Amino acid sequence: MLSEDLSPVVHAWNWDLVRVPVRRIEDHYIVYVADGYHRRYDEDTLPDELKTKMAMILASPHNKAVPDLKLDKLRLYQNHQSEELDEIGWRASESYFCLALTRPTLALMRGEKHG
Repeated sequence: MLSEDLSPVVHAWNWDLVRVPVRRIEDHYIVYVADGYHRRYDEDTLPDELKTKMAMILASPHNKAVPDLKLDKLRLYQNHQSEELDEIGWRASESYFCLALTRPTLALMRGEKHG
């Protein structure tokens, strides 16, 4: 079973992307943006990059959901669905997703400023 101490990890082969855990509960999204730090969004406040990637994942024929109780960290961070989703993200279980986000998007979600 998956614990709530989730954080982003570097993408396996594209170092410009970071694998970021996301939990969708009804119309809310919990995005695990750093060790011990998450942000909560709704449909209106979810950043555009996340909206786009979530829509692509949910529209994919590979959008198969396993029960949350069967999910562990290894399965969350690994794409077991389709290579075409590898730089987009995938659905790991009923409510958990792993999105491949750009580093600037993740930095903005953490509240970091670039200048």
